[in-house]
Amino acid sequence: MNANQPDEVAAAEAVLARTEQLRRVARRDAKGLAVPLFVLGVLTLGYAVVSYVELDVIASDLGPGQSRAATDTELRLGQLADTYWGLAGAVGLLVIGIWLGVRSRRLGAGAGAGAWVAGGVGLFLLATVGLPFSPLATVVGMVGFMAPTAFIGIALLLIAWRRHDGRLAVWTVVFGVVVTMAHLGFFTNRLGDLLRVTGQADDVDVDVVVQADLAVLAVVGLVLVGAAVRNRRAGAAPGHVDELVVS
Repeated sequence: MNANQPDEVAAAEAVLARTEQLRRVARRDAKGLAVPLFVLGVLTLGYAVVSYVELDVIASDLGPGQSRAATDTELRLGQLADTYWGLAGAVGLLVIGIWLGVRSRRLGAGAGAGAWVAGGVGLFLLATVGLPFSPLATVVGMVGFMAPTAFIGIALLLIAWRRHDGRLAVWTVVFGVVVTMAHLGFFTNRLGDLLRVTGQADDVDVDVVVQADLAVLAVVGLVLVGAAVRNRRAGAAPGHVDELVVS
């Protein structure tokens, strides 16, 4: 019998154990990505609905090339859409923070830095956007006007950095860029340019043209929800055992 055989068997068992550990870690990370993606997807779909109601009230009676002054009701709807990411985004961050905290404590890692980041930024947004006469409301409002998802994006990027989660960082960037472009009317403007180039600008109602941004938001929201479901299933394989994770 080869004297080195026990050592070789032990080394092989160690390699197999390490492979199994990496496989469980991969499933754990996939499961950990699901909730943030699901929250972002739901928030994006909600923003698409709010924007649709706003635009339907404002532009439903406008023909090709027409415009008019906004009514008081339309201004209030516009204000609701403008504060959506400050309020709904804050709630979303709190949900993510609570989930990260519960998951970290269940895994024996304390509250987790990610939970504190998400919860802290969420409470900050609620305090500045939701409370009247907040001293930082103007600054937050200006940032939100140009980049409505800036604060939730920064919080999630910090969490992704803390977790060494490149996928969460990529999804967060995609989410932030697309929602900001839609908020600024990028896709509607590009559709309008296309209609002008093709000579169809006077044949399409304004109410139809402004739906371009909403369609993109709906697609992104559904993609995020789908990615969350897919990652959840990937992390729920039989025999899955959660391991200690930095969150």
